[in-house]
Amino acid sequence: MSQLPALDRQTLETLGEELSNPAGALEFAQVFVQMLPQRIDAVESAFAARAADDAVVALLSLNASAAMVGACRLAAESSTALQLIGEPSEHAPEIARLRSHATDFQSALGGIIL
Repeated sequence: MSQLPALDRQTLETLGEELSNPAGALEFAQVFVQMLPQRIDAVESAFAARAADDAVVALLSLNASAAMVGACRLAAESSTALQLIGEPSEHAPEIARLRSHATDFQSALGGIIL
């Protein structure tokens, strides 16, 4: 996973082109960052409650948005987490990785927003 970039700038630029609004793509990415703690908390809560449907919804939402803004590591990790649904394993390490990738993305995004 570490081979993937925290932020794929080309994906974010493509989003800006598709929206015909590069600034709008950056705003979307910023809102995504603001919502990350809540989204990851929702995943954690669903795993803790063994609520598979809720975990799937939370992870798919996180995955789709991460992919849209170019948060490659976060998108890949959320895909990995989807495979863990229903597994009796401890999910704390997975949540920690999601939080770490979220922080990496936020840092990378901050590096391109002036």
